[in-house]
Amino acid sequence: VKSVGGEDGGTEEGIEEDELVCSIPWDLIVKPDNWKYNFFPKTNCDALHEMYHQFQLGDESKYAPYINYLKNQPAGRIPSEWSKAGKELLTKILDQKEGEGLPPYDALDRFEEEWLGICRGEDTPLARAAFFQLTSRDEDGLMVPFYDMHNHSNDPKKLNTIPAKPKKKGKPFTMRAIRDIAPGEQIIISYNRCHGCWFDEEYKNCDTRASTGTDHLFRQFGFVEDYPQCWHIPQIEEDGTLFDDMTISLDRNDQGEVFVRRFGENNSREEDEVPNMENLMWLDEHLQRLYKLKDSLQSDGALKKSMPSYEWDTAWTYHDAMVNAISATFKKVTGDAPYDNSKDNDTEDDSEDKDTEMAFIEDVVAPVEDDSSDDSEDESSDD
Repeated sequence: VKSVGGEDGGTEEGIEEDELVCSIPWDLIVKPDNWKYNFFPKTNCDALHEMYHQFQLGDESKYAPYINYLKNQPAGRIPSEWSKAGKELLTKILDQKEGEGLPPYDALDRFEEEWLGICRGEDTPLARAAFFQLTSRDEDGLMVPFYDMHNHSNDPKKLNTIPAKPKKKGKPFTMRAIRDIAPGEQIIISYNRCHGCWFDEEYKNCDTRASTGTDHLFRQFGFVEDYPQCWHIPQIEEDGTLFDDMTISLDRNDQGEVFVRRFGENNSREEDEVPNMENLMWLDEHLQRLYKLKDSLQSDGALKKSMPSYEWDTAWTYHDAMVNAISATFKKVTGDAPYDNSKDNDTEDDSEDKDTEMAFIEDVVAPVEDDSSDDSEDESSDD
């Protein structure tokens, strides 16, 4: 590991761009015997079983210092680990019924579905701990000490390293500086580097592109990432059919205002990805529901006490992040922020306000298909 100054590398000025930050030998990496490089990682049962085996060995493991460090990490941070009350609150926020609602999906029963179901593992507290440590830390089935202790950001002002996993057995796992790193600056990695909304549209230093966004990071790691964010929001109808799939790239300016940087992934034509009237009406239904849900539940002291404070705070942080994403989408497409119907007490007035907002959306946004409309009006909502 490079240090600033001293005989091991680095200088008093810090670590220079492209310089090696660390090299983790193959023998120190926890991995299954049959590991092989994979461009598209998926549930790796062999890696999970190996991690559980090492947890069982404990002090007898050849990776004992690292394994004991992992075994002593706090549990309960990932949504699938949450209490029953915490999961019920998150389910209400997401409004998930039979596959519909808002992402992330399959977030609450991952241990049961992946470890017990797919991998045929056993249900013990130690197995549960091993599962969540691996699935929240591994790099394509590899558990890499030191590397997996770093925090995440996709902010180009903060992100300063890029990893390179070995493509062959026996090779080290390395990490290099992608810019000059000043003395005392925190080493930052990206947990979903080079996704569809990646800030560097040329995808420099990218072997592969991750398809995961902000919603997946919450599912996998239990936190809401700071800006920039990339949201993948499938529009799933009540009958469970997929109507559309929206990608929203969010950022925040120097004044702290959240805005849509673009719609769709970088390799798509943005004019084809701008949400249409049907999309906005569907998003607005969820937005109004989210407004009302917060008004009715956030002051519920008994509900708050029924779960750990971390679950309560994190659930509402994710709630607010989705509200920001949907609100910024409205502002980008219509030029105005959406109306918050939850502030109205009168049901009749609420209905009238809803009708007024929908009429406004119909005026400024092109319908899904309208061959009779003039093309110049279709594009009137684009900024």
